[in-house]
Amino acid sequence: MRTTNGSAANALGATAAFPPVMVHLIASGEASGRLDEALERAARTQQNDIATRLQAFAALFEPAMILAMGGVVLVIVLAILLPIFQLNSLIGK
Repeated sequence: MRTTNGSAANALGATAAFPPVMVHLIASGEASGRLDEALERAARTQQNDIATRLQAFAALFEPAMILAMGGVVLVIVLAILLPIFQLNSLIGK
């Protein structure tokens, strides 16, 4: 673990829980005296990143759910039709 010299950017960077871009934004905000603006920008960046990841997950999840529901419908149809076919084969003998 890295040592910190009292700055928020170094403390956040030492945890390795935050993306490097966010740590750099906070460091530049501290250096310029505009930490509030840097934190707002970092928050917007994180929100946009999460929104993008959620959209990608939804784009992958929707087709998978359609396939799963199709499988459920197939099982139900087979559960209804197989006994009918078996009765038909018994009557045909």
